[in-house]
Amino acid sequence: MELFTLLLKIRNEYGLTQAEMVEKLSLFHKVFANLDLITYSRWERGVSMPSTLRIIQLLTFAEYDVLSHLIELDLKLSKTKVNQLRRIEALAFDQQDLIQTSYYPVTDTCFYKYTASTPLTDLRKLALICESSAKFFNLTERDVQERCERAIKLQQQGALHMLTCEGSPDNLYAHAMLSVHKADDRESLINEFVDFYNTPREPDISGDKIIFFHSIMKFNYRWWEFGVFHLLKILLENPDIQEIFMIVRDKNAEQPYVSFGFEVLAEYEEKNPLAGMRKLIGISRDDYLSHHGVISWLKEHAHFMNAQA
Repeated sequence: MELFTLLLKIRNEYGLTQAEMVEKLSLFHKVFANLDLITYSRWERGVSMPSTLRIIQLLTFAEYDVLSHLIELDLKLSKTKVNQLRRIEALAFDQQDLIQTSYYPVTDTCFYKYTASTPLTDLRKLALICESSAKFFNLTERDVQERCERAIKLQQQGALHMLTCEGSPDNLYAHAMLSVHKADDRESLINEFVDFYNTPREPDISGDKIIFFHSIMKFNYRWWEFGVFHLLKILLENPDIQEIFMIVRDKNAEQPYVSFGFEVLAEYEEKNPLAGMRKLIGISRDDYLSHHGVISWLKEHAHFMNAQA
């Protein structure tokens, strides 16, 4: 679908003139603050194209499904930007053979997502996840039952999304957590990102937010795809999330993310020198979603995404 066709369709649905459309958009989001009638008219005539961030906000304004329309729209994407994501993708793909050969020589795996409407309540699985997370985040001893109950509450309030890689008979091979925090917690997350989860947090969150995406164990390339897809879904369904945090462990992993646009926010040196340095990296929601590499990835994975929706 051509973008100018979509713009005309949206404007006609709202019964607006071009001038009225410009006014509505200017009030809707800050990315349209300097939008003028000449620029908008050029968009509708296909003479020029808005930035991808503006396209996302246009779709949001019209209450359209952002994911599906980004896939369908015929957009001119920067090859340089697309290659920046391909380097991150290659990193995940290159690790697959090593991880599966060394740790998980299995094929009977299924991926599951747990959200507010369908939280993970299996106490055995939650206990395993708590145990694994305790090693990763230097958690102090705390009642496992208490941690599991809190995890359920956090999920129910939309403050925690969980992904699992499971096999038969009822094996839990890997898990990832997408933890949503108040923006007020930003400095604490940065300064104490390894020890942050020692302090129990309340499930009620409001206002601007940060999402902390941590996959405790890599599994394979499809697992990486699964995590990327659900991160995108959560971001697009929750416009209050303004920033993304992740953790990388070595220079080889850090460099592709920095080239993409992530910033190193904090570092933590492991007690075991062979384990390297753990680094907290972050990127703004707008920079991530509007990146041409992300949009290219969406287009290339349309079939995968439809199967997971």
